[in-house]
Amino acid sequence: MYIKLEPFGVCVYGERIGSAWLSLVESILKNGEETFDEGRRRISLQNVRIRSSYQEVNDPIIEKYANKENIKKVVQLTFEQSEMYDFDVNPSFSRGSKSYHARLNEGQMLEYVVERLSIIPESKKAVISFIHWDDYKAVLANPKDDYLPCITTVQFRLIEDGNGGYRMNTIFTARSMDSFQKGIGNFIAIAMMSEKVAEKLRENLKTKIEICSLDGMITDAHIYTENIHDAQELLKKYKKHEENV
Repeated sequence: MYIKLEPFGVCVYGERIGSAWLSLVESILKNGEETFDEGRRRISLQNVRIRSSYQEVNDPIIEKYANKENIKKVVQLTFEQSEMYDFDVNPSFSRGSKSYHARLNEGQMLEYVVERLSIIPESKKAVISFIHWDDYKAVLANPKDDYLPCITTVQFRLIEDGNGGYRMNTIFTARSMDSFQKGIGNFIAIAMMSEKVAEKLRENLKTKIEICSLDGMITDAHIYTENIHDAQELLKKYKKHEENV
């Protein structure tokens, strides 16, 4: 589903993260404007809000249509590999910066979220930030070959469900998103964080924690020119399948 709400930008919705991702890709292809990113041509949408009602990683749309290798790389950079690298068809920065995984570990970020919500379940301070103060100096030192995390913050909110348990909603912000190549990997990695946090909170709070919505704000959602044809073909395949179901 695509809705344009001027002057507030674009809203994209899918019941699950797979359909939300394909709606985002379709919205960029249909409504994006040609722009340039440090000389590289792409089509993009500005100030996109995206929402999925559920965060199920085992999504049949993802299984059927997403690039599994790209997803695997994002997940590894979030939970396993300490060194960041760009697997874009045309890499924009060199290998070597701290990955999401390194940043999560150094800051004990998910551990912080679990402890905070275990003490104060309604807390609005269960937020992790991937950008650190020392990143600014590194970016300015090498502005033509720099790295700054695309996902900037992730927040975990517990809302009482009225039956003694909680619903957990996850909110993220992104300064930028390569929506076709990496977007679905980002969504899955965030959903996996939600699962890890919820599992620990169930143990600590001794109650039901239902993982619910994934809600995000993307400042610049784009598809690079090199990927436009593949994105169009994927959507054709998806729509043809849906028409025949």
